[in-house]
Amino acid sequence: MFRSILVPVDYSDYSKTSVRFAAELARSLGAELDVVHVWDRPSYASDAVLVHRPGEDHRSLAELIRTNAENDMNDFLRALALPPDTRFTHRLLSGDPAGKLLEELRQGRHDLVVLGTHGRTGLMHLLLGSVAEKLVRLSPVPVLTVPPSARAEEV
Repeated sequence: MFRSILVPVDYSDYSKTSVRFAAELARSLGAELDVVHVWDRPSYASDAVLVHRPGEDHRSLAELIRTNAENDMNDFLRALALPPDTRFTHRLLSGDPAGKLLEELRQGRHDLVVLGTHGRTGLMHLLLGSVAEKLVRLSPVPVLTVPPSARAEEV
């Protein structure tokens, strides 16, 4: 039933918990994980803005941001220490996180979404919105949310 599980991450502890939970679920179902981070490219980060670091060639600010996002993803995955038999891929996408994830889900490659929630309420929720909430409301596939109270060691 579930062959591919999309796991959006923001590199937080909540994301670590949700990936560990999704990995355990995937192992029991024989599914593969697709760990995805969506970075929202700032409007000022055009390819025309160049950055120079000592000892390096000039690079666009957008390229530098993407390289940092890739390094962050690799560090995040190393810190998880998933069991070696965990089948997963990882990718970076650029754009509005909720919109980009919904676009991915509409392509029909995933059967389930597993993601952590930050547990924001009140004004913080109103100001920052919630990617999890948007996915729950608009996803074409089931969404499993892992609350902040879930502990990684319980998964």
